[in-house]
Amino acid sequence: MSVVGPGIVLTDGLFDPVESARRPLGSRPLRGEALSGPPTLEDDLPEFDAPPVVEVVLGMQFRPLFGLRPIELAPLREQWRESHPLVQEQPPLPPAIEQVGSGLPTVQFVVGPALQSRTWFLSDDQSSLIQLQHDRLTVNWRQTSDVPYPSYPSVRQAFEERAQDLSRFVTDRGIGEVTVTQAEVTYINAVDTAPDQMGDLGRILRHWDAPSPDLGKPEQGRCATVFGVLGIGRPPVRLYVAVDPAQRPDGRPALFLTLTVRGAPAGPELADTLRFMDQAHAHVVRSFTVLTPDAMHDLWERRR
Repeated sequence: MSVVGPGIVLTDGLFDPVESARRPLGSRPLRGEALSGPPTLEDDLPEFDAPPVVEVVLGMQFRPLFGLRPIELAPLREQWRESHPLVQEQPPLPPAIEQVGSGLPTVQFVVGPALQSRTWFLSDDQSSLIQLQHDRLTVNWRQTSDVPYPSYPSVRQAFEERAQDLSRFVTDRGIGEVTVTQAEVTYINAVDTAPDQMGDLGRILRHWDAPSPDLGKPEQGRCATVFGVLGIGRPPVRLYVAVDPAQRPDGRPALFLTLTVRGAPAGPELADTLRFMDQAHAHVVRSFTVLTPDAMHDLWERRR
């Protein structure tokens, strides 16, 4: 989802993350012959019985493996066919790497063999999506019906299994090894909004100040802001917050609130990537709760 227009800074009330132990990122590739077990979830994270989340994205970027072309993916396609029988080809996404000092990810264009693309593997109801290209693996849960969000541990387990599959695949076929450079967690939330309230960002942002009455009521509003994140992975790690007016697939107007944490895991193992995701998930949940007002928490049935 693109963000257009000036950003705002929303800083009041954000918690101070606790510094965690770090170790340097070596040159070893992603490993994890055994699954790492359930996620480490904080006991005091806010919880909502009716959260507005419509999509969750867990992803990792890795050093390019140009042998990972669509034509080479037939064994993986067969392995995932039962759960993800639908396949589509999409244009590849450029690498987005967090850099020191810029406050924005650097989009890198990698020179390599032509005909690189991004392959989508979708479940029958298209709620589960695996995206794979020569330098990126992403697992998405998408709300395609009234089925509620299945919870973070469920999406995390799906990502972990696909990462294991990919690591074994490229090693067994001599394509190379997966060396992770970035990991990210994204939550997209949709808040149904009346057509004449699409400019009322104060409805979903606690710290939004309405413009001067002399300007009248805004017809639409959008914003974007970036926060540094401490205590997760190897710096820099950043939280991106964006609000955009759009429509749901059925045409209903909504304000989409997107939160993304992206950065480098603390080490090269799959467990390091998963630990980054667990901590990033906790940061997203706490930041979402801080940024949104109590009236919306009641609507989303917050229970702690």
